[in-house]
Amino acid sequence: MVKQLLQSWLPSPERVSSMKMMKLFGKHTANPLLWYVNRKSICKAIFIGTFFGLLPIPFHSIFIILAVLLLEINLPVSLALAWLSNPFTLVPILYIGFWIGTKIFQVHMIDQAMLMGVMHQIVNWIENFGHGHIDFSLAKILMTGLIVEALVTAIVLYIVTQLLWRWSVLRSWNRRKNQRPL
Repeated sequence: MVKQLLQSWLPSPERVSSMKMMKLFGKHTANPLLWYVNRKSICKAIFIGTFFGLLPIPFHSIFIILAVLLLEINLPVSLALAWLSNPFTLVPILYIGFWIGTKIFQVHMIDQAMLMGVMHQIVNWIENFGHGHIDFSLAKILMTGLIVEALVTAIVLYIVTQLLWRWSVLRSWNRRKNQRPL
């Protein structure tokens, strides 16, 4: 049931291969393994898409495509999850990542004075055309928290997808078993 739903929802390989960004990768995106809809492929695709989708890094779709080509997992599902970080979800993702980072490094959450100090450093750095000092300790806290957040969320979604897929298959088996004439 899940498989049929995904197959009807996902775009065709020809349609995705004709996109501008996909042409960079040539015929590699036409690999049939990138279009299989099965439990293992979809679960791994959800893991990769979630991990890179939650990291607010430039060109995270490129990283997703490279990982998909390397692991030969479902391409459209992974790319769809690249939209996890968008203008509506970016602030909560960053806040939770920073909160996790502060717990790991055992520091206090950022307050208004610290935020104004960092903003002053950035403005000073821009005004002096890249000369000056920026305190990157906050970036270390944020990036560590974001990586942990992305990894934990990806693992949880991987496990949830495995369980839901198995539950769906068992449910359909039981329905067929109950519909058979005795």
